[in-house]
Amino acid sequence: MTHNIFRKTAALTFGLVTATAIVAACGTDGDTYDPAPTSTQQPVLTGPEGSLKSPEQQATEAATAKINEFYAVLASIQNDPAVDINRLDGVAVDPVLAGIKGDITTQRSKGVVSSGAITVLDTSVTRQEAPKDAEGNPIAGEAFVEMRTCVDISALSSTLPDGTSALSPNRAPELAKFTVRNAAWPDASGWRIASQPTKPGTSCDSP
Repeated sequence: MTHNIFRKTAALTFGLVTATAIVAACGTDGDTYDPAPTSTQQPVLTGPEGSLKSPEQQATEAATAKINEFYAVLASIQNDPAVDINRLDGVAVDPVLAGIKGDITTQRSKGVVSSGAITVLDTSVTRQEAPKDAEGNPIAGEAFVEMRTCVDISALSSTLPDGTSALSPNRAPELAKFTVRNAAWPDASGWRIASQPTKPGTSCDSP
């Protein structure tokens, strides 16, 4: 029973890598990848004359940073039962938020011990909207960025109370598709992970 419950939880977490992939953690103490966007498929970003960054670029950078923060917060909570689970409120909203909180609560109640983190290898924007006026200046409205993210989950470790591992030792990088929303745009503090529909185990090469 415990094995089944945890594997279901791990699936959501990776699916959260699916987004919870939940999470990208910026790495472990060993060899890591820098969690930075490396895709060359990003949309052309142009802003008003004299501006440093267009609304689209601001949105892209903020969403990318929030994904990395999301994974880091998730790792800190999973790896230390003393960390307040409500820290997730600053990086996600429902339905992602409710799902992750429920799974972590289950892990803790079953005595699952976790370590390591998920690392973001690559990100690319597939769709976005950043409200702006005719001059290209950001205006109030809901902004969103949809992103493809390839994550490395090989550094994760989860041990069940009987001492056995809940995870396969050979885990390839996985695809996580995120929608990051900001209902308070252009306030930069409003970004949150809002959805992640990818199934666990989806290859980064998948469409």
